[in-house]
Amino acid sequence: QGEVRDCQELTDVERAIETVINQFHCYAVKGQKEYLTPNEMQELVVQKLPHLGKVRCVGPLEEKIECMGDPDEAKLEFGEYWDMMGDAAKGCRRK
Repeated sequence: QGEVRDCQELTDVERAIETVINQFHCYAVKGQKEYLTPNEMQELVVQKLPHLGKVRCVGPLEEKIECMGDPDEAKLEFGEYWDMMGDAAKGCRRK
């Protein structure tokens, strides 16, 4: 499917989705694995989503991270990460 990128420019939405996916892999790759620990997810949130706290929508995301269990041992696979990013987006949507 990489041919699509060669043939045409990605839309803004496609680039945004690609960025969300790439951030997961960037933080998961540190340990060469296909999941994030709660500590890694927290690091991603702090470094890559710093403005969410200013609009008060990180709270539920941080609560979910805390509920994952042992910060160094729990595993957040991609589907769960995607759901958390969706929850963060829902919490920040403009009315």
